[in-house]
Amino acid sequence: MKTALVVQNFPPEFLGGTEQVVAALAKALKKQGAEPCIICGSEDYAEGGALHSESYEDLEVHRLLRDPKEQYGLDLTHAITAPRFTDLLLDLGVEVLHLHHWWTLGHDLVRRARALGLVTGITLHDLWTSCPRFFRRPIHGVRCPQNHDHQACVDCLLPQIPQLSHEGVWERLQYRDQQLMSEFRAAGFIAAPSEATRNAILRHTDWEGELAVVPHGLLYPVQEPVRPRGPDDPIRVGSFGNLVPEKGYDQVLEAVAGFGEELELRFSGHAPDPAYVERLMNRAKEIGVHLLWTGPYGPEDPHPARELDLAVFPSLCQESYGLVVDEALAHGVPVVVSSRGALPERAARGGVILRSGGIGPLRVALSRLLRSRRELASLREDIPQSFPSIDDAAEQYFKLYELAGRDS
Repeated sequence: MKTALVVQNFPPEFLGGTEQVVAALAKALKKQGAEPCIICGSEDYAEGGALHSESYEDLEVHRLLRDPKEQYGLDLTHAITAPRFTDLLLDLGVEVLHLHHWWTLGHDLVRRARALGLVTGITLHDLWTSCPRFFRRPIHGVRCPQNHDHQACVDCLLPQIPQLSHEGVWERLQYRDQQLMSEFRAAGFIAAPSEATRNAILRHTDWEGELAVVPHGLLYPVQEPVRPRGPDDPIRVGSFGNLVPEKGYDQVLEAVAGFGEELELRFSGHAPDPAYVERLMNRAKEIGVHLLWTGPYGPEDPHPARELDLAVFPSLCQESYGLVVDEALAHGVPVVVSSRGALPERAARGGVILRSGGIGPLRVALSRLLRSRRELASLREDIPQSFPSIDDAAEQYFKLYELAGRDS
């Protein structure tokens, strides 16, 4: 079963959470008997568009570059890239199209595949279908709508599209919504990685059909949980993942100020902006926090969670799943998470959920845990013994492919 996993980008150009999941899912689908390939977009351009075929970790990858005229916007009609996408599906002999994102490739991908008679499905990795700014983090003075009425979105988008009038933005936003709902209707199945994401999509779009929940699960096997360090050792608190302000690293740093030598702070992961790491390090010196940044890590490296007593993820975004939370817990490390998006689902056992944002509530929660190792030990004992995995997800998706194929 030739299965194309379609995604907005892919390594080596970019590796974010969605790309990590797609790469791991492709490998897991092989075990299910599928013949996966990756069709991805790019943030680079080529005059007249281009197709680059390459390989990444034994995965077949086909990268479509847009023409410079095909910029990101509310209208993703790509007159040059779209027919090349259709031709690629035919040339590869694709039987199943599993879409993971549209934004670099156009808004009619599922319908093009359906017109060729392919089995189709969508996994919604974020809230982009209800927010052209991706993360539902509005500009100052604008509040995100609590339902699928997108009138308030116009004021949020206007500063980024100054060439359009208020009415012009509203018309294009309505057109965008119509196109995406047409994609939903053309899909044999639609899935989200968490209940929180599923509920948010149903709340913020016009979709009233079925929407399955398929957790990503752990992308790589985990060693035995780490043993707690000795009571005389300084407590190690940390966070890991992509080092960007939206993940709340600044808040973690400010919240641990004042604990002195009884605490060590560790951050790990890829830093898209080295200047941000420098700012964090300088701020740590100013407030007397012992901060160590250990840099990027991969699946072959020792996982950074294994060096921690407590992992903290006060994300400012509506997280759609929370891979890092699963990873920390699977390594036997308790967590503190924000209440945004799906993080509370992942941290229901072995975690503390911050019911309000800001540095204050985080500092209070950390202070309570760091002053009482007994409470920290209690959290550790409550961590589940098993976790879903990407192999579980692949098995569920393979069944969805078969069901969608019978219904098409």
